[in-house]
Amino acid sequence: MKRFFFITLAAAMTLLYGCRNTDVLLPNSIGSIFEVLVVIDQKDWKSEGGKALFDILNESAPALPQPEALFKLSKVPHNAFDHLVKPARNIVVVTVDSLLYTKASMKLAKNKWAKNQMVVFITAPNSSSLANYVMAKKRTIQQAFINSERANQMDYYKANANQTAMKKAYEKFGVRITLPTDLNKYKEADNFLWISNGSIDANKNIIIYAYPYTDQKQLTEKELLSRRDSVLKVNISGSVEGSYMGTEYDVIPPIMKEIWVNDAYCAEIHGLWKMKNGEVMGGPFVSHSRVDELGSRIITVEGFVFAPGRDKLNNIRQMEAMVYSLRLPQEINEITVTAKANTRK
Repeated sequence: MKRFFFITLAAAMTLLYGCRNTDVLLPNSIGSIFEVLVVIDQKDWKSEGGKALFDILNESAPALPQPEALFKLSKVPHNAFDHLVKPARNIVVVTVDSLLYTKASMKLAKNKWAKNQMVVFITAPNSSSLANYVMAKKRTIQQAFINSERANQMDYYKANANQTAMKKAYEKFGVRITLPTDLNKYKEADNFLWISNGSIDANKNIIIYAYPYTDQKQLTEKELLSRRDSVLKVNISGSVEGSYMGTEYDVIPPIMKEIWVNDAYCAEIHGLWKMKNGEVMGGPFVSHSRVDELGSRIITVEGFVFAPGRDKLNNIRQMEAMVYSLRLPQEINEITVTAKANTRK
């Protein structure tokens, strides 16, 4: 009996030890989405390096009707960074010490002290090197948190998916896209699908449309926005006769980036939409246009938001997570294709 107890206890301890390096026993992360906790001593926070870090984290997000910072910030010194705050969902740990470090460096850690957590460790010998380093690594630092939050949002949508909406997208375009349960209002037309939550407070929308792909010139910013305007003019009208949705070009021009999604070329556009010839309505949008090489089509998926009197950033980020979830027919069928990037500058 004693021998059996010893073996059982040893097995349990082995199991516990084996799980210790996974996230099985980690607590859930705490804090609001896109909230970043900065662990830094006051003298360093007030220095040139601390000011540079604040500037890149407090930078305004692009393509919004009103300025909104990329992240909501909070701060604690090292001696207050204990078990109560370590589960924060996004953390930057800054250590400045000339005795320990000869140059600035950075390390990223996922799920260090909690599930769904991103931690950025930055070390530097002095304030000047810290400032230069964080400015040089600005995009890496920002994207670490943005990508982590997007992945968390996508996981949430997978667990709370609207199968009806996803089936409509698949049957109409042959694509897979993860959509949450609150997007449950639909409008369909030829090569066009509009799915909305129908909310009067924060109206969130996904649209998908497709058209024949014949030339790389179709993936230029000018051509993509021209197609967007023509598609929306036909399919999304306002309550005033003759009004329709279009793109805002004057106040804040659209911004296009060439990126890679699932190892394939993607044209990403952030911008503002507005109703033309009618109501004073508008808001942000984000779109991905990609080539379905099996069907010789360009498929565009776009998320847009209408939330008057409210902050828009987190809402459009939620739409962005849905946009990034799109899987084209060749990806669903695991067929390898060669993406043709637009090389026109």
